[in-house]
This record gives sequence, structure tokens and C-alpha cells, in this order.
Amino acid sequence: MQCRIKEGNIIKHVLLLLILLASLAVWAGEADLLANLPPDPGAAGKATLAGIDSDNDGVRDDVQCWIALTYPNSQKTRAALTQEAKLDQQFILNAVDPVASMTIAKQMMNSEACLAYVQPNNYYDLGSEFQAILLNTYIRTKAWFQADGHLSGTMFKALPYNQRKLGCSFNPDALPN
Repeated sequence: MQCRIKEGNIIKHVLLLLILLASLAVWAGEADLLANLPPDPGAAGKATLAGIDSDNDGVRDDVQCWIALTYPNSQKTRAALTQEAKLDQQFILNAVDPVASMTIAKQMMNSEACLAYVQPNNYYDLGSEFQAILLNTYIRTKAWFQADGHLSGTMFKALPYNQRKLGCSFNPDALPN
């Protein structure tokens, strides 16, 4: 018995094969990224303000996993979000210190400019989604508002549009995607 493909279905089969090959290429590229992720901390990661940062890189493990799994194909976006995550974590951890809150908030403005440079078409929505991931417990949200309260009445000068790249602590143009 022979297996034959109808003439009209050849294009569909070729397209499916191309999609499969492209998926395998992306998966192979993600293998290293996924292999280096810390384990999901689960409920233990929500038990304290600091959460769990098992590799001591300044980014909570749950946030690190979210960044990698949400943006596996964009090193620029992962780098910008990682930069932002480190500062946001420091912002909530130093919520009781008005001077630290002010200093970190200034750095956060530059980090947000970096994210706008890397993701110019959706940085606002991305930032809102990211903040929901970061502030995933009552105590973290409360700390954020406490730190933010120290900024009341303060104005910050944002980087000009054409200088947003300067807000990055890395060279986004050196990354491939």
C-alpha cells in the first residue's frame, strides 16, 4: 500500500514541516536558557518580602523564570527586564529608607528608559505586566507604596527620547535580538 499526498495538500505539508523545523531551532536556542534557570520557588517564594534568589543575582527566582519564559527570543528584553527587576527589588527592600528610595527611584527612571528603548511599541503595557509579577504579594505591594511615598512631591528628569539607550546598564545594540 502506498501513502500519497493529494496535490492540494503538498503546500500544507511543506508549511507544517517548515513550522516544525523553526520550532526545533527556537527550542534548541532556548535549551541553554532554560537549563540555567533556578527552580520555581512556589509558595516559599512568596513567604517573605525578599522572596528567594537562589543564585544571588539580585533577581527573585520567580521573576527570573518569568522573564526567561516570557521572552525566550529576545536577549535585549530579558536584559532590560533583569535590570529593572534588580532595581525594583532594591526599591521594595529599602522601603523604610527615604534616601535609598529616592536614589533607587532615579535609577529606576533610567531603567524604564532602557526598557522603552528596547521595546518602544509596548514598553508601557510590558511595564504594567512586569510590575504585577514583581508585586505579587500584599507585603511587596505595601513596601512599594511605602517607598513610593518617600517620592511624594518630587520631580525627576527623564532621559530625552533619543537618549533612552543611555538608561541601559548594558549595550542593547550589541545583543542580537
